[in-house]
Amino acid sequence: MEETEDTAPQPGGFRRILLCLDSHEASGCACAFVRRLARPDSEITIAAVAPDPHLIATHAALTNVDVYRAQRELLEEAERAIEKASSALAKRSVAVRTHVFDLVKDGGDVARALTRRAQEDSTDLMIVVVRQHHGLVRWFDSSVVDALSRLSPCAMVVVPAGYEDAPDAGFQRILFAIDGSPTSFAALRTGVMLATPATQIRVVYVVNRAICDGSATCMAHLQDAFVKEGERAIAAADGQLQTLQDVMHLQVSADLISTDTAGDDISSALLRDAESWNADLLVMGTHGRRGGPRSYLGSVPNQVASLAKIRLMLVRERHGEPVTDAV
Repeated sequence: MEETEDTAPQPGGFRRILLCLDSHEASGCACAFVRRLARPDSEITIAAVAPDPHLIATHAALTNVDVYRAQRELLEEAERAIEKASSALAKRSVAVRTHVFDLVKDGGDVARALTRRAQEDSTDLMIVVVRQHHGLVRWFDSSVVDALSRLSPCAMVVVPAGYEDAPDAGFQRILFAIDGSPTSFAALRTGVMLATPATQIRVVYVVNRAICDGSATCMAHLQDAFVKEGERAIAAADGQLQTLQDVMHLQVSADLISTDTAGDDISSALLRDAESWNADLLVMGTHGRRGGPRSYLGSVPNQVASLAKIRLMLVRERHGEPVTDAV
């Protein structure tokens, strides 16, 4: 359906936005975030998924559950989520469409259903609202976030349900995690679109000291290599941001940060830095250069998404291209 609202959103942001909900409880913070990212000419698609009850119930539960009734309840929950989100956007001058995915009828899984929709709509940004519980998020569990980070044809923002900040405030502090790969620089170029002259930008490279096991000499050489790589990555990022600094007078800082030598990892180091710096958005690529496509900015986004209390933007190197294994 189409709606025209009477209050224009702030300029800038993304034109075609796909808002993905898994419950009506997630609608409030999701719509607040959409209003921040939307442009005056934005087209918003609000999507909710009614999954197949067979896929979300245990075998024991299926022996006593009315599958037809469960399917109906899931569809009603998806419709309530869309109704609440549509109502929250009712005063905005953007076009709003809605869609319910019934995976019993349509088949497939959550990630591929959302990816197909994003491709059909030429979506610029996908927003996923998650409710964290021991690292799992209703039907947006870690496997769904992982699949979307690989399949999505556009940038994706993961928003923890319940995240609150000042209404209609711009992004005050954006933290970028880079590793020197083309993907991390694509994330930098995409995320910086959200900056205003009042935005502070921080770029960090994580030196992973936790993998330096072995002799002291070996550890020193490996850590030195990471530090030099980090310095090159930060210099390259600074070069990409220089034009914006000149035009918008952005406040930009860059640092090497590191994990502890044991019992630590990159995602924890990033989240500690984000918390201590009071970041309101963390931006990173979906995969990077260290040891293969899933070793650094591949597994790390899933860990961050399951634990972060701030918004996370994930960007593929060439988002927007067709994804052949999405259907």
